[in-house]
Amino acid sequence: MATTNSNLMDSIENPNGRVSVKLQLNNFSKDSSDKYVGRAVRNTHTVGNLLQLVANKVPQLGIGTVYSVCDALEKVITESLASGNSVNCLNLGVFYIACKGSTDGKSFAPSIIVKFSPSEIIKAAIANITVEPSDYIEPSGTISEIINVDTGVADGSLSLNGSVQITGKKLLIGGEGSGIWFAPVTNVEDSVNESSADWIQVTAKLSVNKPGTLLFPLPKTLESGTYRIVLKTKCPTNLKNERKEFITTISDVIVIR
Repeated sequence: MATTNSNLMDSIENPNGRVSVKLQLNNFSKDSSDKYVGRAVRNTHTVGNLLQLVANKVPQLGIGTVYSVCDALEKVITESLASGNSVNCLNLGVFYIACKGSTDGKSFAPSIIVKFSPSEIIKAAIANITVEPSDYIEPSGTISEIINVDTGVADGSLSLNGSVQITGKKLLIGGEGSGIWFAPVTNVEDSVNESSADWIQVTAKLSVNKPGTLLFPLPKTLESGTYRIVLKTKCPTNLKNERKEFITTISDVIVIR
């Protein structure tokens, strides 16, 4: 077990650890080499957790004393920062005053914020953390029900030349190239033809276009048969927030009669 010495009375132990990471699409990516960014799944020790852990390290002190000392330390740090001073916090790093944003130097001053610069002790403490393997799942919306508007029934069948209501989450259709298609399939196990050559697009204006509900008439060119409904959108929750890449959602097989 590695240790890192500090100027405090005790050294800081540096055990091996693991951390879970979720991959997310990098919407600012310019090439495939940085398509995803990692987001560490954060588990937080509360103040109560820390107080108990400190008390366990110093068994001769009661937790009430530990609380009093930590409470006083919090006040000293905040009062020092309020006075415009930087604060070396127990050699773990430095809290310091910084500026945010720009200014013309005449009409107003930049915003003042607090930043934290971790010390070598903190950097060494996470040096042995490994990342757990994590599978990436492309983001998608959720289809809860496909309702035949003509019958009011959600039994997986739609009426030829009728209308359909789709409910779920992240269904809002928006962004260039977005839309709704009916992709023909032969069997319920079949996936859609990714070339989209035989897809039939919904060209009519959507009567309802919300993240939780879509309502629209079926394309007039549809024939009786089995299909999957393909939703493609760059704005799954808000038309003002357009993603770089599509979110694609594909329904279960439906039958048009």
